[in-house]
Amino acid sequence: MNEAEAVESLSAQAAARPGDPVVRARLAVARAALAEASGAGADGATEAVIDEALQLARTCLELGIGEPAYEAASILYERFAGARFASAELGTEIALLMADAALQREGGQEIERARRLLEAAVAARPDALGARTRAAALALGLGELDAARRWIEPVARRTSDTWTLYVQLLLAEGAADEAASEARLATERAPEVSVLHQLLGIAELTRGELDLAIEALSEGLRLAPEDPVAYYNLALAFEASGSRAAALGVTDAGLELAPADPRLRALKARLAT
Repeated sequence: MNEAEAVESLSAQAAARPGDPVVRARLAVARAALAEASGAGADGATEAVIDEALQLARTCLELGIGEPAYEAASILYERFAGARFASAELGTEIALLMADAALQREGGQEIERARRLLEAAVAARPDALGARTRAAALALGLGELDAARRWIEPVARRTSDTWTLYVQLLLAEGAADEAASEARLATERAPEVSVLHQLLGIAELTRGELDLAIEALSEGLRLAPEDPVAYYNLALAFEASGSRAAALGVTDAGLELAPADPRLRALKARLAT
């Protein structure tokens, strides 16, 4: 089968299976081969198919369907990472997808592969916030605080996501005062982001500033009434302040929303004794 026939066949498969990222990834590779055979340079249509494959693979990851996403990411990464058929932005997105798909599979080898992919993506594009944020989050999750700081500190105040991760790092380092200061500044810049208020509340709770903690965590819950974690955090603050009835009330409200939440169930059992 020549390049043109491969593109035609895979185009028909993509039309018949519009939700399959693997077919789209193979189609992108076939289109690139056809462009190379014809002496063409970078092909906008090929980039469009790459982008479609990326979006479909991301959807699979969000749905917990990891294997098609991993296979599509592997196909794209092997062919297009750093290649002339993908822009620098697309190349970074392919690397991020490959890292995210590897992490969803878990296992030590996959974690190391994700780490290498993210570090390479940052090295190639130091301004790539997505790569930096993921690299920092992975390091933080592994307890590698120095590495997490190296990735996130240069961009700590760029977005609510980077600021969130930076405050989480400060809390993990035991720097509650600095975490509270950063979180308060972040909530002033992004007052609509619940997690920043929750982190401010956790920092104030760690500092023993219970009234400030309850105030911040109440705002976090107001902004995200569907988030079980927001109920849990506020209930902890009420418990720490000695307001057991208030803590029970918030916990019960959270359990109405998420009756199977293990943290709320455990807190309810403790408060009820």
